[in-house]
Amino acid sequence: MKLNNPSLLWQTGFSIIARFAGVGLNFAVAIIITRSLPMNEAGMLFMLMTLVTGIALFSRVGVEQWLVREVAGLAEAGLAQAQLRHLESAFRLLILTTLAFMLIWLVISPVIQRSLFDGDIQLSLLWIAALGILFFNLVMTNSAFMKAAHHISESLLIQNALPAICMMLVMLVFWPWFPVNQNYLWIYTLSLGLAGVLSFYWLRAWLPAFTNRQAPFPRQQVFQGSIPLAPVSFFAFLMLWADTLMTGWLLSNEDVALFTVAARLSFVSGFFLGALDATIYPRLLRLHKQNPERVRKFFWQATLLVVAVLTVVTVLIAAVGKPVLAVFNEGYVQASTTLIILLLGQLVRGLAITFSFMFIIREQVRYLNSLLLFALLANLLANGLLIPQYGIEGAAMATLAANLLLTGGVIVFFFKNRLLSGYA
Repeated sequence: MKLNNPSLLWQTGFSIIARFAGVGLNFAVAIIITRSLPMNEAGMLFMLMTLVTGIALFSRVGVEQWLVREVAGLAEAGLAQAQLRHLESAFRLLILTTLAFMLIWLVISPVIQRSLFDGDIQLSLLWIAALGILFFNLVMTNSAFMKAAHHISESLLIQNALPAICMMLVMLVFWPWFPVNQNYLWIYTLSLGLAGVLSFYWLRAWLPAFTNRQAPFPRQQVFQGSIPLAPVSFFAFLMLWADTLMTGWLLSNEDVALFTVAARLSFVSGFFLGALDATIYPRLLRLHKQNPERVRKFFWQATLLVVAVLTVVTVLIAAVGKPVLAVFNEGYVQASTTLIILLLGQLVRGLAITFSFMFIIREQVRYLNSLLLFALLANLLANGLLIPQYGIEGAAMATLAANLLLTGGVIVFFFKNRLLSGYA
């Protein structure tokens, strides 16, 4: 099968370039952290970043997925007003859910302090970090909206580059205080606040439509539409980061730093996957709703593109793994084996992305949710068995095993349920 859709290739290439701008900035931030802080303190900051990202995701209850699904397929007539109506509806629900999860964060902070930070983090700074949930949700929701409105490069810039740019700016301003007394923790939260505010800049084109906007959807209606989509995001996050959380629980802050750096390098393939996601998913949705006769051909073109890109990226990163780890700090080279295993896990998982899209489009998300839950449970079980014996390499092996189960199951049920039936 030939990739004879230049538009797909062009948009994917542009998305990858935009994504890599964010990747480079995020790695710059990570390198500054690993070279400025002792390994145990770098591990604490990386763990905080993981927790804020995860709790924020859960607090969004699938709203960003609902926003992309609904806005991407809107008709052209009255488009700006209709798009703005969906965005306002999303924020009205997110205000409530975000505040609820921030309260949960505050209540369980002492438990988090003991179990995931070895009791070393200052509790007051952990409380302040609850604000990061709100700020991160602003960034991610605005990014999802731009993605749904087919402003792919802007979406990727908001999601990936903007938080990193803000982190570097705030670190620069407060650099004398950054490495001491755990100030890096509130500096991270402040940078998220700056990113959340600046993310609204890209919505300025919709300001004229604000005066004639339509009444927002009821919160209950938005929640009913978003919550079935939420488990896909929840399980996907946990599949990526459960190993980090389990490493923090079972091992030391230093091991968290080692595993996180290896995981971030392995996620470079995930950044390519994100660029492919941002390009393929909205177009597949639109074809499904407006040109179903083109879905089958586009699906297989997109699948071939995913396989080719991810395979090349995986091989390249594996080849330069050790030198790149040394850039963070010579001590991080010991995570090279972990990196190789994680790269294989990312490759296996990425091969299922286009198949997963069809479960969402054909409204058979329950199958995807069940597979994700099964793979997550397998991942947690494998982590519990392998980490005590093999350390961070065991966490990486758990990821690979779970992703093999997940991708195999997705492909089997894709053909079993004949998700491409009905398309020409």
